Amino acid sequence: MPIAMEFDTASKRLRTTATGELTLADLLGHIDDEERAAHLGAPELFDARDATTSLMAPEVRRLVDVMRTYAKQQAIGPTALVTRNDVVFGMARMYGILSGDFDPRFSVFRNMTDAERWLDAGGEPL
Repeated sequence: MPIAMEFDTASKRLRTTATGELTLADLLGHIDDEERAAHLGAPELFDARDATTSLMAPEVRRLVDVMRTYAKQQAIGPTALVTRNDVVFGMARMYGILSGDFDPRFSVFRNMTDAERWLDAGGEPL
């Protein structure tokens, strides 16, 4: 799986790195890993600067459905996704729009500085 995560105890932040092509299976596996590690409620810095994707709208909707189910069980922490790839950016923005009713603290950035600043400020909806 091209997704690795590490919980930074000093910042109490989940740091996730994705490389290569992200698939729906990769993202669902990552979400399951987060849930098993009890980190779904933690702020997450998701570094996808070296990732691409071939996700399509139906797959993004499936991801939204899965996260909606988790959100009914527990609070979802703010997530800042950072990417340089236009397709990843677009699919992530689609996720953000479709999940706004249950996960309003998801935002997409083009650089790490802005993403970290947003998380430091509490990850409030933009």
